[in-house]
Amino acid sequence: MSLLMHTLHVDLGERSYPVYIGRDLLADSQLLARHIAGTQVVIVSNETVAPLYVERVRALLEPRQLITEVVIPDGEQY
Repeated sequence: MSLLMHTLHVDLGERSYPVYIGRDLLADSQLLARHIAGTQVVIVSNETVAPLYVERVRALLEPRQLITEVVIPDGEQY
């Protein structure tokens, strides 16, 4: 699959991580899977984004054990 994607690297030493920016990135299940080392997952989202994407993310993670979903209110304080 060929996706137009930009990657922003958040440099936090050992806790560094990539942020992927692009269209329909959830179409590439391996993009998400390669960043999950274990078998337990927590999906954290907000009240605006969760209704749009949480079911697609859950489907991508189906082979894994999903612990829970955490949906927090919108706002910078979280």
